[in-house]
Amino acid sequence: MATTAVEANAMASALWEAAMAGNTAEASRLLDAGAPLNCKNVAARGRTALIMAAWRGRKDMAELLLDRGADMEAKDRDGSTALVIAAERGHKDVLEVLLDRGADLRARAGGGRMALIMAAGRGHKDTVELLLDRGADLETRTGDGRMALILAAERGQEDTVELLLDRGAGLEAKGRDGSTALVLAAWSGHKDTVELLLDRGANLKAKTGFGSTALIMAAGRGHKDTVELLLDRGADPEAKTGGGRTALIWAAERGCKDTVELLLDRGAALEAKTGGGSTALILAAERGHKDTVELLLDWSADLK
Repeated sequence: MATTAVEANAMASALWEAAMAGNTAEASRLLDAGAPLNCKNVAARGRTALIMAAWRGRKDMAELLLDRGADMEAKDRDGSTALVIAAERGHKDVLEVLLDRGADLRARAGGGRMALIMAAGRGHKDTVELLLDRGADLETRTGDGRMALILAAERGQEDTVELLLDRGAGLEAKGRDGSTALVLAAWSGHKDTVELLLDRGANLKAKTGFGSTALIMAAGRGHKDTVELLLDRGADPEAKTGGGRTALIWAAERGCKDTVELLLDRGAALEAKTGGGSTALILAAERGHKDTVELLLDWSADLK
C-alpha cells in the first residue's frame, strides 16, 4: 500500500527527532519504512535530517543518512548546508565525515557566510585547522566584506587569530568600513587579541573608512585597558577621524570618564577641536555626561 501524505509527514517528523537525538536504530527503521530522507522541517528553519544531525554533532547519524543518500548540499532557510552548520557549531568529527564525502567547501549561507568564516568567528580552532588543511580559502569574504581573521579578531578569538596568522592570513586586510583586524579587536575591547596582532606587526595607524584608528575606536567604547596598551605601543593620541574627533573627544562624547582620564594623563590635547569646532568639554556637556564634564573642568578645560 502506498504511503499517504499524512503518514509520510509523520515519518519525516519522527526521522527529524531521531536525527537530533542520534538514534540511528530508529532512523534506520523509519528509512526502511519509507520515511522521506531529504524532507525539510518548516518548523526548524527548513532543516533536513542531515542538517539537524550536523547541528547536534551526531556523527554516526550523519554517516547513516549519507549512506542512505542524503543530499549533502541541501540548504536550510538561512542558506546553510550541513557543512556550514557543522563548522559553525564546531563539530569537527561531523565536518570531517562531510568533507570525506565531498561536501562543498565553497558553499555559502545567507550573507555570504562560509564554513571557515563561521568556524573562525566562533573560535573553533580545531575546526578551522581542518578546513584549512582541506583547502578552505583564507581570503574568502562574507557579503559585507568580513574574512575569517577579521571576524575572529572582532570576537576576541585569540587562539584562532593566531592560527590564521600562522597559516598566512593577511594582517592588514580590510573588512567592513575599511576596518582591519586590529581596529575591530580594539573596538570590541579584546586586549589580548590586540596585543597578539601588535606583536605580529599590525599597523597602529590603520584607519577605517571614516578615519578611525584602533585607539579612537577603543577610546570611544571605553575600553581603558586596550587604550592603555595601544598608547604603550605608540598609538598617536592626536590622530583624528574624518570629522576631526581625537580619541579624547570621542571618549568624552561617549561619557567614558576613566578613559578620558587616562588619555589626559598620557598627554592628550585637552582643547583639540572637531571639524565643527567642538572640544571634548562641549561634546561631553551636550551629551549630559556630568562626571566627564567635571573631570575635564578639573583639568582646566576652557569653558569658552
